[in-house]
Amino acid sequence: MKKSLITTAVLVTSLFVFTGGTVFAQNQQVALPSAGLTPESPFYFFDKFGEALREFFTFNPEGKARLQIAFAAERVAEIKVIFETKGIEARGLEVAQSRLQAHLANAAAIVVDQKAKGKDVSGLAKELDDEFESPKSALEQTFKEQEQALESQEKELKRKILEARRAGDTAQVESLVQQLGQVKAQKEFLELKEEEVEDALEREEERIEEEMEAREKAEKAIREAEKEKREVLDEAAEEGLTAPAEAFGKFDGLLAQAKSVLAAGNFQEAKRLAKQAEKSLDEVEEAIEDLEEAKEKEEELKEEQEEKEREAKEEQDEKLKEDAEKEADQLEKEKEKAEEESRKAEERLREAGNNEEGD
Repeated sequence: MKKSLITTAVLVTSLFVFTGGTVFAQNQQVALPSAGLTPESPFYFFDKFGEALREFFTFNPEGKARLQIAFAAERVAEIKVIFETKGIEARGLEVAQSRLQAHLANAAAIVVDQKAKGKDVSGLAKELDDEFESPKSALEQTFKEQEQALESQEKELKRKILEARRAGDTAQVESLVQQLGQVKAQKEFLELKEEEVEDALEREEERIEEEMEAREKAEKAIREAEKEKREVLDEAAEEGLTAPAEAFGKFDGLLAQAKSVLAAGNFQEAKRLAKQAEKSLDEVEEAIEDLEEAKEKEEELKEEQEEKEREAKEEQDEKLKEDAEKEADQLEKEKEKAEEESRKAEERLREAGNNEEGD
């Protein structure tokens, strides 16, 4: 029995050593390796042991750095599988996210160490940076898919709450409201987790980027700024909102300057301006979020007010009818206030791209 277990362990480990434990599968956006075993599995130590062996048998620093990026891609695949099968509060997520950050930190440390030894690492730094783009995009997509799933749940629960109110089912309304609160809490938790992971990875990415050629750093900064603008526009469109062109006035101006000085050979200034342009989108994103919340509240109050008006018309008891009419009037006032907030949010969005910041 013992011999059989040892043989099995050797076979499993061999798979990880010689194949990397990965089979590349193409989804619509990016290719990710197979997640294989995840931190949710009691046999996850096989995965860790296999990767340790692969690293042990890789003798040059450049190869070890490339391995770290390959391992990082597998951690992203694990995060995606855990999200889909266990949810956002699964214990294994913390393990996968921690290891993902460690892999990128290890790759950065190798680059910095090799430079300290007098080697030209600009080519390796660019290669690692380029290789990480695919798993990084997949991670962003994974978080986005989870956010969309929670938003769908939120909309469905709101629909059911409205139906339960119309049916006069108070107990069902209370139960659904409680579920809605849980979904909203999960959304907030997911947003915090996404921000935490992105910040941690960005710090390590910057260590690698610092060793790239100046022109390559500037060109990447411009690409990332353009990508961020596309994402802001896409997210607004998904919520049925249109971001006016003037909201991007500051961004467009800064990015045009960045491209101009890049063409003139001033790479450091081009990078600075591109980063500044990307930063200017923060206020636009906040304004879009405010508008989204204002529109959502406006719509909810409109539905509640229409429901109370319907109740008032159908109510036979004069006292109850009067109470329903008063509630409908109150909701009408609240709806008017919400409409005003929506108008203010739209104005803030238009002005967001032209606000001056201290740089």
